Amino acid sequence: MNVKISLGDRLRQLRAERRLSQRDLAQLAGISTNSVSLIEREEISPSVSTLQSLARALNVKVSYFFDDEYTGHVLLVKNSERPVVNGNGLTIEGVGKRLKGQEVEPFLVMLEPRATSGDRPVAHPGQEFIFCQQGRVEYLIDGQAYLVEKGDFLIFEATLPHIWRNPFDERAAFILVIQTPDESRETVERHFVAFPSIKHIG
Repeated sequence: MNVKISLGDRLRQLRAERRLSQRDLAQLAGISTNSVSLIEREEISPSVSTLQSLARALNVKVSYFFDDEYTGHVLLVKNSERPVVNGNGLTIEGVGKRLKGQEVEPFLVMLEPRATSGDRPVAHPGQEFIFCQQGRVEYLIDGQAYLVEKGDFLIFEATLPHIWRNPFDERAAFILVIQTPDESRETVERHFVAFPSIKHIG
């Protein structure tokens, strides 16, 4: 069985580390205070866009909500060991650990019919790579629609506002790899040993 990640605990710990109230975080992320409270109590699962807004407001990568510390040089993640987040017609599986200085963030994303990554387009440094494994996914990139079907690749500059969705009647699944440059944080980690989230600063 996959291990259900505790988003609520991670969000609460990181908010406390930043010395932010729920209201402060809500304002920074552009969501309601009630949403922050419900996510921390694990009464709702955030959408992808909400997760990205929270990560951006807290100055961490989205992977913070999936990662455990890992000090090795080779990482094999078995199918049964991937952490998973479910909600709003989405299932997102992460690697769960990271290599030091890792610059790619791989995820397996499964979308039920009519599911989307959220209401608001996102943009961030680096690039995104998508490989559709099942069904069809529609990516809207800088206002233009791209249909990604089973077996197709898509790669683009992630600084362009983008959103993805499954407007079709069948389930879709794709591998999403987010690349973020200059991810080595050894010097920062040495300065902030008491702040474990520092390695996720984007």
